[in-house]
Amino acid sequence: SANCCGCASSGINAEYGANMPDGPKICGGCNKGIVGKWVTGLDQVWHHGCFTCVSCSRVVSPTESFYEKDGKPDCFDCRGAPKVFTCSVCNQQISGTRLIHLDKNFHYGCKSCKTCNKAFTADDHDKIKITAAGDFVCC
Repeated sequence: SANCCGCASSGINAEYGANMPDGPKICGGCNKGIVGKWVTGLDQVWHHGCFTCVSCSRVVSPTESFYEKDGKPDCFDCRGAPKVFTCSVCNQQISGTRLIHLDKNFHYGCKSCKTCNKAFTADDHDKIKITAAGDFVCC
């Protein structure tokens, strides 16, 4: 089955199937029965030739990542690979929400209040202020 990408932060992958347990399968693309091999993606089964990009109609390989658009695959060639952000404090990849100041990105937990030294959480977002000196403060 496909993996969810959440907020388009990363792509979805599909996979090949060889046997057909649980009775007949109906293709998510053409709505016809599938005999033999199929592709599983976006919580549906597809003829390999029907698993195509909604934007350019190219067959999407089960091994490549893609976005979802209206229940169909949308390839990275059409939409571009998701942007990856790196934390300027720990140099690790950031998934989900992040703090941004000028051209730098931070995990919330990697920044703390200059005044009270409390590490930030995403729940603190509306309380965080950045001083003229570039310090993050919440109190």
